[in-house]
Amino acid sequence: MKHILKMVFLAAATVTLCLSCSKEGEYNLTETAPLDFKTYYDGLNVTFASQTQEATNISWNFGDNTPEVTGDSVVHTYTSIGNYVISMKGDVSGTSYEFHTILRVDKPALVSMTDDSFDDWDNVTYPDFILSGKGAITAAKVDYDANYLYIYVEFDANVENAGLEDHIFGVYMDADNSVATGFSMKEMGVDYGIEGSLYGEWWDQSFTDMVNGDPGWPFTWFPAENVLLPGLITQEGDKIRMEFGLSREVFKMTSDAMSFSMSIMNSDWSDVGNIVTPLPDYSEKVTVRMNKSNK
Repeated sequence: MKHILKMVFLAAATVTLCLSCSKEGEYNLTETAPLDFKTYYDGLNVTFASQTQEATNISWNFGDNTPEVTGDSVVHTYTSIGNYVISMKGDVSGTSYEFHTILRVDKPALVSMTDDSFDDWDNVTYPDFILSGKGAITAAKVDYDANYLYIYVEFDANVENAGLEDHIFGVYMDADNSVATGFSMKEMGVDYGIEGSLYGEWWDQSFTDMVNGDPGWPFTWFPAENVLLPGLITQEGDKIRMEFGLSREVFKMTSDAMSFSMSIMNSDWSDVGNIVTPLPDYSEKVTVRMNKSNK
């Protein structure tokens, strides 16, 4: 059964999405270079694909002292994880531009969300990636790569009184592992709050003014496919096992660690008596550092 569920526990991550631009040619230095590209990761193999249709003569510098490569879409293999300054050059309407961005290259994930099995989680053996549960949660693990923070969890739930589609859970994320910089839910010291029923295919994400740090909880509809990567879920009696991935790009996990907590309810928020796990204690978030070697 390919759905997803809910829980309370925490984890951590790193990624880089720091952008800066440098321009060349006959154009105003206050303008942004009209170049853009996407990256697709397979461990240390990274595909760079231009997103500027009108750009020609595109070349790439991968920031690791290897020769420049030309082409609209190219694949490059790094020899180690780390941060790299990527330079994309191209011509648009007869003017040459250069765009720079810092790219984080990370280890490949040890788990897959498409293999219809939890067996691959046996490969995750780092002690700080094996998490203890709270309340109804009996086991949890995390893993990561450059794209996602992957989560595995087991918990007991009252499935008889609430179908899988009725469960609701909230995820409260401190993207940079610093309570001082919590914005969307400033009073709790976390940057993002999301709530929803993944079985029911709805998902809310909390956004506010990330520049000024306005507190509050205004919801913005956010398509689930842009937020998470669903994996396998199984149910045996009241025991539920599930896995999914949270997008590192969407949640701007820019530090060397991130932390989060989750809460599960058997039904809607008005039925507090049906809560499966304790409400999150934001002062006791668990942090898992994403600084593992390529293995």
